[in-house]
Amino acid sequence: MTEFAISCTDFHSLEENIIRNFNQTRRLDTLARIIRIKDNALVLANRFVIDYEQAKTAALLAEISCLVSKDKYLEIADNCGLEIYPAEREDPLLLRQRISRIIAVDSFNIVDKEVLNAIACHTTLRKEASSLDKLLFLADKMALGDDSGAPVFMPLVKKAAEVSLDNAVKCYFENLMLNQPRAKTLHPWLLEAWEEIRG
Repeated sequence: MTEFAISCTDFHSLEENIIRNFNQTRRLDTLARIIRIKDNALVLANRFVIDYEQAKTAALLAEISCLVSKDKYLEIADNCGLEIYPAEREDPLLLRQRISRIIAVDSFNIVDKEVLNAIACHTTLRKEASSLDKLLFLADKMALGDDSGAPVFMPLVKKAAEVSLDNAVKCYFENLMLNQPRAKTLHPWLLEAWEEIRG
């Protein structure tokens, strides 16, 4: 178990705990993004009949690792015995999703494996992704504002999400790979998900 400077009290709801932690650290931009992720997740959960509470919990905790310095990600991953991929060693920010999963367990006592799996792949997706995985992945991407580097193709993804999660995920990946700078490090889970989607 790892100690984090993140507090969770039983007399507050999960959302209240998240808000309190991000307010205390003055990470208001990140908090605003978390609320957008949650709102997107609940819209998608309602549209595609996915468990509301699972979607909400996963969305609220997906970015909880932002409360930890990214300089500590490799150390935390090592201490927790995670297999660290070369891409993650090169760019430790790629560990963010898996660090969020660790914090969800250690600081918030989350035990729902579907929720934890969705948190752990919300920035890259993974092969054999569940509906909850896809929902959180899309909610995360849709929460990027125009000023935070949202891809120009996001309106296409949002339109595809009116039809199905699979359509939206495929649209996202197809456009991402077309617009991806060759030199950028890609997580192996993202590449595996893309291979599965392609064929």
